[in-house]
Amino acid sequence: MGHLFFTALKTRSGQFACFIGGVGISAIMALAIAPIATQAQDNPESNIKQAETDPDYAVPDGTPDEIMEFVNELKGRRPKFANRKETLEHAIRMHRALIAAGDKILGQETSDKVAANAAQMKLSSLTILAANDIGDAATEAMEVAKKLKLDERKTVAKVVDQFWMPIQIINLPKLSDADRKGISEEVLASVTSSHFSRETMGVASQLGDALANKGFPDEAGGLFDRLAKLASESDDEKIQLNSKRFEGLGRRARLPGQLMTLNGKKLNGEDFDWTSYRGKVVLVDFWATWCGPCIAELPNVKANYEKYHSKGFDVVGISLDRSREPLDKFIENEQIPWTQMYDEEIQNGKGWNHPMAEFFGINAIPAAILVDKEGKVVSMRARGPELPKLLEELLGKAE
Repeated sequence: MGHLFFTALKTRSGQFACFIGGVGISAIMALAIAPIATQAQDNPESNIKQAETDPDYAVPDGTPDEIMEFVNELKGRRPKFANRKETLEHAIRMHRALIAAGDKILGQETSDKVAANAAQMKLSSLTILAANDIGDAATEAMEVAKKLKLDERKTVAKVVDQFWMPIQIINLPKLSDADRKGISEEVLASVTSSHFSRETMGVASQLGDALANKGFPDEAGGLFDRLAKLASESDDEKIQLNSKRFEGLGRRARLPGQLMTLNGKKLNGEDFDWTSYRGKVVLVDFWATWCGPCIAELPNVKANYEKYHSKGFDVVGISLDRSREPLDKFIENEQIPWTQMYDEEIQNGKGWNHPMAEFFGINAIPAAILVDKEGKVVSMRARGPELPKLLEELLGKAE
């Protein structure tokens, strides 16, 4: 699959996932910030106001060096909190303080290097708050980026380039059709000019996923289709390999509301019959025994299987394991009752190469896709508390 890599990150919903490929610096920035996610949003305006007035977070007046001394002290604090809510509130106040510190430094006569570092600090904290939907940080981040883009200090304007695309992606729902199209064109141009660098492919994947998640599946699919075409036309064989991956991402982006079809081999070597599941609500679960987040989600899947199986709920596991031995052992030990798809010939040593994983552009697991009785996809994130909620809607309350 070309120059790809693997990592594990916590998503904005607070759930961990295992990723392969397409995760550049910008994507990591948007994902690895879950410690201040949704639980801190009960009263974001109050949190912001407290951050500005609480003396423990108030940025002092002074020289840039004196302000940065306060910043380093603040970031080095290891306070003990009574509960998670207090921890999250501290994170918000800390980032608000960093934004204020950046403002105070940028408002002074200082070296270009110091000003650039202040801009980096301010935009980083704003992007973190915006990506977690804290207050109106998304709009604020866009306004600040536009202003700093015009800064006379070239080093400051250059810093904005690092954050410009992630901030626009965060603000996608607020943009016009023309602006969204412009972002896609900009990303496609950067991928081409960089000769498909890992960073630009990561940004492209992030944009496509954001378009799909925020209600623009056709635009997402179109972006991935064009990336696939560009990759296929490259003279570099490694880049050409990414063409199939982008084709799969395009299919996955368009899945919600559409029929989903599965084919391949079961773990026992027999052909898998997807038609036999028609009339059932099915969780298609891409997973692997080496994936910690997948194992952590297993009790939830098993509990809901026990509650709803008699009402017409089933699970199809698609294992991305690299070999049969750990998979067989795990299924036996955990007494997993549902069917597993696994192609030993194709996947031996290369678990991510499962035909269905490639077909649907699966680059993060667990990938839990819920299909209704007609075979249409109703959710691309049927994990955690979302799974029982959806099952009750589709099958009624469990006894």
